[in-house]
Amino acid sequence: MFDDCNRLQLRCVNNTIKIHLLSYYNLFIPDLARICEHHLRTTSLEDFTLLITRRHSDINSGGIYDIVRLYTAALEKKHTLNFEDMSEITEDNLHFWTGLNHTQFNHLISQIPSLRQLSSSPQLDLGVYLSKIRTGEPSVRLGTTFDLSRQSVDRKIHFVRNCMLNDFVPLHLGFDHISRSEAINRNRLIPQHIFGNTNAPKVIAVLDGTYLFVEKSSNFLFQRLSYSLHKYKNLIKPFMIVCTDGYILDVTGPYNAKTTDAEIMHQILHNHGEPIEDNSFHYFFEHDDIFILDRGFRDAIPEIELHGYNAHMPPTKSRNETQLSTEDANQSRLVTMCRWVVEAINGRFKRDYKIFRHRIFNRALPHIFEDFKIAAALINCYQEPYEDSPYTNDFVQIINENIHKPNRLADYVLEHNINRQRVSFERLDADDPQLSDFSRLSLEDLIRFSVGTYHVKMARSYCSEHLRGTNVFIIERYRHSQQIFEDSNDVLIRCMVNSRHRARTKYYTYVLYNTVLQGRQAIKEHYCSCLHGRRTLGSCTHVISILYFLGCARHEEVFRHPASFLDSILIDPH
Repeated sequence: MFDDCNRLQLRCVNNTIKIHLLSYYNLFIPDLARICEHHLRTTSLEDFTLLITRRHSDINSGGIYDIVRLYTAALEKKHTLNFEDMSEITEDNLHFWTGLNHTQFNHLISQIPSLRQLSSSPQLDLGVYLSKIRTGEPSVRLGTTFDLSRQSVDRKIHFVRNCMLNDFVPLHLGFDHISRSEAINRNRLIPQHIFGNTNAPKVIAVLDGTYLFVEKSSNFLFQRLSYSLHKYKNLIKPFMIVCTDGYILDVTGPYNAKTTDAEIMHQILHNHGEPIEDNSFHYFFEHDDIFILDRGFRDAIPEIELHGYNAHMPPTKSRNETQLSTEDANQSRLVTMCRWVVEAINGRFKRDYKIFRHRIFNRALPHIFEDFKIAAALINCYQEPYEDSPYTNDFVQIINENIHKPNRLADYVLEHNINRQRVSFERLDADDPQLSDFSRLSLEDLIRFSVGTYHVKMARSYCSEHLRGTNVFIIERYRHSQQIFEDSNDVLIRCMVNSRHRARTKYYTYVLYNTVLQGRQAIKEHYCSCLHGRRTLGSCTHVISILYFLGCARHEEVFRHPASFLDSILIDPH
């Protein structure tokens, strides 16, 4: 079903999903269609209609027969999902609608005693609520799925929400449900190595806010408070405190769109105006505990440190400077190596509970944050935390070797003003024999070189952009490479890379490689004119894109362009 999917373990699509796509999206999936487990579990219904590239507008008699058979089978069942008899629901169907398997669903029922005591159909009620936050479907459409009226669906959702808030959420969310020792045990190796203290371990937490987009309101006060001048949309902001393995310690909010992360932090530290001795935040966190933050917290750093906590935030460039210094760029990389987990958890909310991906109706706003807390508790209880990377030991060694390493190539480029030189460089094509001495690089080499996977994933998109049209990656070779560090085997190349954010912005990217060494050891120095281009701990994406192209992509028989199905959507006016 997906051209860009190379997974070998493929399976059929469940009939319930087929009926849903056919009924509401006019998309018929034939019996011969196959899909991998990953796409089946993570692709939303709307994404099916966008991502499928093997489309056909014609249909034969066999297809008509399959459509009739699907609807006949659906009509023979009173309910599409019969939660009263869980044995009738397949594992795939249950996961598609609730995000849980049978064992997890039964465990969840057992943790909500008030639901079992007060409801005559606890399994159906819970199934309706989980389907609501999982799919984000309107109550009317859920009513057709469960053979209920819209009013009955709304009542069940309201009832289950209250039961879960009273019974389930306190067991899996908030500072009272977990001890400090348990939180310390959730410190991953890299954050612990970078910021922690092995002799006296402390809690390491990542703090950040996220967005839930809402519709416009006739309440002008709420309209002003919820309109974000940053996103140009109406939104509210939940705020999360997360362990370095992705476990959610607590969720606070929602805050209005104009409240900065620093202001939210100020309110949390002061318990929203209540006595500090009643503040659960200060009761849980102790002196010298570590907070990993982004630049939005810069105004709150002095206050955080005043309370005895250690705050780590990516440095900002100095006034009138265009780049971070090498030391600041390396420190920024240390923070981002640990901070990514909170962004990944934000993605889990939008991926697994689609109600938060939609623009929320004003009618649903009074209880949307309660649903957010329930979703956080479900993620804590039933989803696996993030494990240490298999490259962790290599990353630790690379950090120790490069954290204080100066960028000699950057000093040379800036001192000799090479960015403005043209005659000193000769232009080469990607297939030029002079580039044949560039060592091949494996994916593992690139991951270790960039100290992570994010830049490697982005590099493929950069390569795709440069390969489109002319199908050539233009590179320039420095005529005086041996003069840089007096090694006759050194070669300096330069490439101009377009910014992915601004069409007119271009960066000069330099790579000094050795023609004798192999693998990532052949890359001796690198420099880029972008904000983080001086770092020696890993590198920016622009450097990785060149290494990816020269070391990997140009040796591939067929280069697979990311999201190539989008190429034919827009009309070219030229």
